[in-house]
Amino acid sequence: MTQGHFGKRIFIADPRDPERMVLSSILGRLGYEISSFSNMDDFLEALTEQPRLVVIHAQLEGAAERALSLGSAECRVILVDLPPESSHVFSGFVDATEHVLRGINVRVPEIVMVINDFISPPEGMIRRPPRVAGGYATEIHLREQTMMGHIYNISVTGAFLEIANPPERDETMLLKFQLPHTGEMFQCEGLSTWRVLPHESAAMRSPPGCGVRFLNLTPDQSSLLEDFVERKGRVEP
Repeated sequence: MTQGHFGKRIFIADPRDPERMVLSSILGRLGYEISSFSNMDDFLEALTEQPRLVVIHAQLEGAAERALSLGSAECRVILVDLPPESSHVFSGFVDATEHVLRGINVRVPEIVMVINDFISPPEGMIRRPPRVAGGYATEIHLREQTMMGHIYNISVTGAFLEIANPPERDETMLLKFQLPHTGEMFQCEGLSTWRVLPHESAAMRSPPGCGVRFLNLTPDQSSLLEDFVERKGRVEP
């Protein structure tokens, strides 16, 4: 096993130029070491560099088989795919194997969040915390300014905020929003960890926004979020 397996080297193999470039740009700003490829031959030739994680699009010939053969504890794989034409519309991540995740109809922000969960969890362990869909109006206080946004999805540790002008990385903010069925306003500090800029929105088919990690949660707040996420967006009355 080499140093690369423990680092932040990511390979992106995707024939779609806009999506590949935007994903590479965002991950590069987050400090990952990125190599991107538009065809299978170049991708296979570079595998001797032993990436920590691979994102491969199903449009590449043999992508599904290659994803299954590459997936291991040393190299996690995200296979970006579309649902079969005969199936109902579905969006989200499903486990193909223990080490291969299939993302169906997923967008760039969702891929970035999963990659962060795989490679950079706080305790250095590979984990993918569950998330539930948002849609909650959110009041954001940042540098003596107040703006409105929406929570795209939420976990026990953070959320993705849809904001017209997302802040830079490592900005601290105060968030105020109401979780459904709780009957009271949820208020906490948050730290921006990555962002989607307005000019990147068209390529990734997603509004601008930023990932936020919750800070200084009280035991009651943590318990409420854990219950909310565990019940997939519902809270016991």
